[in-house]
Amino acid sequence: MNCILGGYYIINPVVRPDYMDKQLIPDTVLSVSECICDFHPETTVLWSGSNEEKRKYAKHLNISQVTFKEIEKWVEDKLEDGIFGFPQAFTTLEIASEFLSKYLSHLSDAKIIGIGLPEEFVEEFIEYEESQNKPEENQYGIEKLLLRRMPIEEKGSKMMGYEVLGFEYGTFHSYLCNGLEKDFNNHFKFTLNQNGFIPSLEEANLYCDYSNDEDIGTEPVLWLPWAIFEYTK
Repeated sequence: MNCILGGYYIINPVVRPDYMDKQLIPDTVLSVSECICDFHPETTVLWSGSNEEKRKYAKHLNISQVTFKEIEKWVEDKLEDGIFGFPQAFTTLEIASEFLSKYLSHLSDAKIIGIGLPEEFVEEFIEYEESQNKPEENQYGIEKLLLRRMPIEEKGSKMMGYEVLGFEYGTFHSYLCNGLEKDFNNHFKFTLNQNGFIPSLEEANLYCDYSNDEDIGTEPVLWLPWAIFEYTK
C-alpha cells in the first residue's frame, strides 16, 4: 500500500479523557487531533497569542523566554522556506527531528508522528477540499503535501495502525472526539491494536463510511482512513 505524506508532527500522548469508553480505548491515547493531544509548536500561540499566553506556553514547555523567541524565529524562517507547513506540519522527517532535538528534547514523552493517506483516497481529499482551486498561499500545509503526492518515509518507522480523521481548517477531528468508538462497537466488531489504533485499512474504511453518513451527526467533514507512523527520536 502506497501512502502519500500528510506531514510529520510532534505530539504528546495524553491520559484517556473521561468521555472515552475505557472498555474500548487504552489508558494512554495518541491521536492526530489537537482536540485530544498537544502538538508542538503551538503556532496559534506563537503568531497570535498574547504575551501572557506566550509566557504560559513557555512555562508549559519548561523553556526560557530566550528559547521561546528562538522557536518563533525558527518557525518563521522554515515557513518562509516552505519546509514548515501552516499551521504545524513538518514537511520532512529531518526537520521534525531537528526541531525536537534542538528545542524539546527534554519532553521525554513527545513523539514524532507521520501521517499518510492511502493513495486511493488522495484525489477524493483534494476534490472535497478544492485544494487545486486555491491560491498556493491559501493552501494548508497538508494540502500542499498531498498535491505533491510524495510517499511518506517508512524507513525507521513503526506502522502504528489507522485513525479515522476529518480535516478542517488545517487540522483534524478524530473519531475519538465524537465518541464514535461506541457507535463502531455497536454496529461493527470494534477493537484497537496494541498501539491503540485501528488495525487494518479495511476496518478503518468501514468506519469512515459510517462516519460520513450525514444522519450520524458528526462534523460535516470528509472522514478518511489515515495511516499513522511513529519514528525513532
